[in-house]
Amino acid sequence: MSLSVTSPATGTRTESKVTSLPWNDDELAMETSLLTQQLAAINRRGVLTINSQPAVNGRSSSDPVVGWGEKGGFVYQKAYLEFFCSPSFMRALMTVLVDYPQVNYHIVNRQGTENMTNCDSYQPIAVTWGVFPGMEIIQPTVVDPCQLHI
Repeated sequence: MSLSVTSPATGTRTESKVTSLPWNDDELAMETSLLTQQLAAINRRGVLTINSQPAVNGRSSSDPVVGWGEKGGFVYQKAYLEFFCSPSFMRALMTVLVDYPQVNYHIVNRQGTENMTNCDSYQPIAVTWGVFPGMEIIQPTVVDPCQLHI
């Protein structure tokens, strides 16, 4: 993934290729390429995105970008974004989220003293699942709100 960044001090624009992140030993997933422009725009606004995935609705498990699992299956993903932001950005975000009740959120401050959510505070939410012939539904990615406090 390439990111283009403009220095606020000099106005100089630089292009950087991002292949990994310091908190993850793996290379960026191919599906990140579906979100490159959106993630770059969010990061330019001072938000540090640390985990994301695009929405996927019934793509083949053999799809070269988002596919996984057994042959002949279908994969699903909820759009997901995890990030660090300033307290002022968080307050502004809360005023916008009121208009989007279908968006699930968990917001925890750095000290862990504030915990705002429109979901169950302790119940994990599946954000990726797959349906494969002759198998139960597989949920390889869940977001556990309790992990946000570590």
